[in-house]
Amino acid sequence: MKIIDLTLDERINGYCVTITCSYEWYLAATAGAEANLNIQRGIIKDSKAYQTLRADLRRGCILPPLVLAVSGIPFPAALSKTALNDPVLREEIITELEAKMNLPRPPDTYIIDGLQRTNALRQTRDDLANLVEEKTKFLDRPLRIEIWLNIPFSAVAYRMLLLNAGQKPMSIKHQVEILSMKLAEDLRPIPGLEILMSLSAQRRVRAGQFTLAKLSQSFQAWLQGTPSIDVRNTVMEQLLAESAIETLGTSLSGANADDDFKSLIGWMVEMDNAIWATESQFFGNETVLLGLSAAVGAAQRNDKLRDRMKRSLNTLKAAVTGGNTEVLAVQRFNDLRQGEDVRKVNVGQFTRDMVYRAFQEYFLADGSKTMEECWAFGAQS
Repeated sequence: MKIIDLTLDERINGYCVTITCSYEWYLAATAGAEANLNIQRGIIKDSKAYQTLRADLRRGCILPPLVLAVSGIPFPAALSKTALNDPVLREEIITELEAKMNLPRPPDTYIIDGLQRTNALRQTRDDLANLVEEKTKFLDRPLRIEIWLNIPFSAVAYRMLLLNAGQKPMSIKHQVEILSMKLAEDLRPIPGLEILMSLSAQRRVRAGQFTLAKLSQSFQAWLQGTPSIDVRNTVMEQLLAESAIETLGTSLSGANADDDFKSLIGWMVEMDNAIWATESQFFGNETVLLGLSAAVGAAQRNDKLRDRMKRSLNTLKAAVTGGNTEVLAVQRFNDLRQGEDVRKVNVGQFTRDMVYRAFQEYFLADGSKTMEECWAFGAQS
């Protein structure tokens, strides 16, 4: 592996290196990502186009650069924007950084762009298992990679959404799913949070446990500011992508970039702990998470509602964590949700919308209305 360029992205305040490496180094570096691929797009194995790609790889074709994010890289002490403009310091920094990155670190490596190409490389290598000379030649071939170093989830998401906005839109859901493992890494430091993997079929047995899939969907709802969308409506999807870019861009410009969604999850964890003894399923309900996240996300980008939303959430948390769990009125929520006729109403959609509207009303009232009143308001169609 050799670094051929090191650049500071001043918009997201993150460093990016461009490297050349062998196929062997790349496949070792991304080996840990294999367990994560199941939450991303299905791997294309039988497509004629990818069969052709694998055949071309055996013939020595050059792949377009792939994009990774890598965490936990110790930066050289001298690394700075100013130092990169000094040819001597720049060379020293690159040499030191190259030594630190040379050993593949798959647990800290995330595939941002190039999932299918990675699997084409891996499948081609496996196809050559019994052809030692050809396999050795294949693994020695060069590859170019762009690697984002130690940058937070929101910065990666912002860059990914922005780059896709001018093309045929890749859905926000798809992009967030690709970045889910990076999201998990950023959220894990939240006190009391335990992230469960959907594939392990673990169930919530104590407060603060949330599946990564639900957290990923909650982030999507927070970005969109709406609990559900018709993904077949490409115009709506494009508008939502543009709104998400604006939301992330605004967050990145602040002093506490990347804290807004983390604050919401931290709030949920504290509330989950406070009501667990009597209402352990409330915050485990996907529709609750999506409706609440969407309401908070919509208020976050509204100058008139942002401060009200934060005050309202703090007011509710203070009451609940202080022992007044009834203030959340979960029983009223359950009664309204279960009172719908399942033959006439999609209960999941109804619940998402009810939660969304209820918290919107609570924020508009600056926390002065009771949640029982807000649930009743949210249930009105």
